[in-house]
Amino acid sequence: MRSLLLLLWLALPVSAAAPLPATARLASDDWCPFICASHGQISGGYLVDLTTQALALSGVQVESLLLPLSRAVSETASGAIEGVYAPSSDPRLQLSVPLAHSRACFYTLAGAVWRYRGAESLGALRVGVIADYGYDDGEMDAYIARHHGDSASLAFAFGDAAGLTNLQKLLRGRFPVWLEHEAVANQLVAKLGAAGRIRQAGCLAQALPLTIGFSAHDARAARWLHALADGLRSMSASGQLAALRARYHLAPDGAAAAAASVR
Repeated sequence: MRSLLLLLWLALPVSAAAPLPATARLASDDWCPFICASHGQISGGYLVDLTTQALALSGVQVESLLLPLSRAVSETASGAIEGVYAPSSDPRLQLSVPLAHSRACFYTLAGAVWRYRGAESLGALRVGVIADYGYDDGEMDAYIARHHGDSASLAFAFGDAAGLTNLQKLLRGRFPVWLEHEAVANQLVAKLGAAGRIRQAGCLAQALPLTIGFSAHDARAARWLHALADGLRSMSASGQLAALRARYHLAPDGAAAAAASVR
């Protein structure tokens, strides 16, 4: 419902205002293939490239900064930077239309037999997750919120390489179950050469919409959102969006394509 209302709102005309700044600083942590980093800097990724190309059509140059997600959100909310890649829902932010949808899955060591069959199947298991991340905007995020202070149920990782930290902890037996978005997990597993050591043990039913967040108190936010939505439509029509998904080995995203078609 939130996404539908936002799409309808973005279809409304925007009153004349001063031009957007020539440069926008957006930040997040290493979450490849959506946000990719190398040598301490963001080097690309589907969301990074899409946002850069989409805003360039409105004359805006994007500068991408590598920061832990929680810090990226707080600096966006305070106005220190302009935006954040792939934030979870936060009342301090205005979110763009979904630029992709990502399914999160559970992983165990290869010899395990447990499978995810809803929140009740988690039982007394300890699950490795990333602090401040969203996983489905639904049942699992609610489960994490309920058990946030329960170290027997959740093991939180922090920092701009938290996903890699969680995989390493799973391999070392620090917890029995790891939750990560499927495309990201595939990249991390390949990076460590661990494909034969872990297994996928079921996925969440609801995919997470991936957006760009701007400060709810920034008077320019509506114009950022419109510029991004306009760029997304143009890239979809030209075939650039499909080419970008293919470059990062992402399956077609019908929901994102629908967002791009709204006028």
